[in-house]
Amino acid sequence: MNDELLSLVQLQETDQAIAALRTGLAALPQKIAALEEKLARQKTAVATAEQALKDEDAARRRMESDLKDQQQKIVKFRDQSSSVKTNEQFKALQHEIEFAEAEIVKIEDRELESMERSEQLEPQLAKSRQEFSDHSRVVELEKEAAQARTEEQKQRLEALERDRQLYRSQITGRNDGDTRLATYDRLTKSKGTALAAVENQRCTACQMGVRPQLWNQIRSGQLLPCESCGRLLYHDREEAAPPDAAPGALRNKAQ
Repeated sequence: MNDELLSLVQLQETDQAIAALRTGLAALPQKIAALEEKLARQKTAVATAEQALKDEDAARRRMESDLKDQQQKIVKFRDQSSSVKTNEQFKALQHEIEFAEAEIVKIEDRELESMERSEQLEPQLAKSRQEFSDHSRVVELEKEAAQARTEEQKQRLEALERDRQLYRSQITGRNDGDTRLATYDRLTKSKGTALAAVENQRCTACQMGVRPQLWNQIRSGQLLPCESCGRLLYHDREEAAPPDAAPGALRNKAQ
C-alpha cells in the first residue's frame, strides 16, 4: 500500500471512528432523558396513589358526618312520635325514621366499599414509592456514568480530530492531493464511505464483481472508482491498521 493510499485508508477509518463517537455522545443525553421521563411517570404514579388515598379518607369523613346526621334525625323523629296526636302524624314520622335507617345502611355500605378501595390502594402506593426510590438511584448512577463516559469520549474525540487533520495534511501535501481529498469528501458525504477494499474480485461495499482489467489495475496500486457504487477501490495484502493506532505507528507500517 503506497503512502497516499495508506493516508486515505487511515483518514476513512478515523472519520468512521469519529462518527461512531459522536453518535455515542449524542445517544447519552437521550438515554438519560428516557430514564428521567420514566422517573417522572413513577413520581406521578406515587402522587396519584397518595391523592386517591386522601380522597377516600375525605369521603369517609363526609360519610361519618352524614351518618351522624341520619342518626340524629332518627332520635329526633322518635322523640316527636311520642307526642303526636294523630295516627297520620305517627305514620309520617315512622316513614321518616325508616327512610333515615335506609340511608344509614347505604352510607355504611359506601364506607365499607371505600375501606376496601383504600386497602387495595395502600400496597399500590407502597410499590410505587419503592419503584420511584429504586429508579431514582438508577438515574443518579446512570448520570454519573454518562458524565464519566462523556468526558472520556470527548478526549478520545479530540485525539481522533488531531489524527484526522494530520492524515488530511499528508494527502494535500502530495501531487493532486487536493483533488483526491475533494473526491474523498464528496464520496464520504454522499455514500458514507469513500473507499472500499476489493476482496475476491468484489467490492466490499456493494458486493459487485470487478472486471479482470480493472482488478489488475487496482492490484497494481491504482485507486479507481467502482463501476457499480462509485467508491474508490483499493487492494492491499496486509491487514489495514486499526483506526485508533497512533499516526506515527501507522506511517511506520507503510515504510
